[in-house]
Amino acid sequence: MMRRLLLAAAAATLAHAAVAAPPGDADRAALEKVAADLDAVWDAGDTAAVAAFYAADGSLRMDGRAFVQGRDAIRRYFDETMARRPAGARHVTTVQNIDMLTPDLAFVDTHARIERERTPGERDVLADFHNQTVAVRADGTWRFRIVRSERMVAAKPAN
Repeated sequence: MMRRLLLAAAAATLAHAAVAAPPGDADRAALEKVAADLDAVWDAGDTAAVAAFYAADGSLRMDGRAFVQGRDAIRRYFDETMARRPAGARHVTTVQNIDMLTPDLAFVDTHARIERERTPGERDVLADFHNQTVAVRADGTWRFRIVRSERMVAAKPAN
């Protein structure tokens, strides 16, 4: 009987630990700042600064393409892709949801757009992505451990 009680208590403890929690105000603000800071360095074309947002062992997968593993490879990826971006393009990220898996591990859903000004005050969306990111905090700094990004396709009417 005691063994069953211990097993039940252990199972309940593990189940409780596996439940994601909403972020506190400080974590939400910090992760939203990371998104805004990433936008700024992307807009500036600073691929080293973009890659610095990733953990040393971070991984990136864009739109079902090959996995890019490690901060150095991620920088090379951004060196190549950002060299082809249109003039005037900017990166705009909106944090949609944050689930705290542990105090230093967050699952973050974002909507990211690449935009370009068409006329003053009007912007065209060049690309639209949904990102799922596992962010880790080490020494007080949030970094991306895993980023999976999928291009969002506008719905087309059925024929």
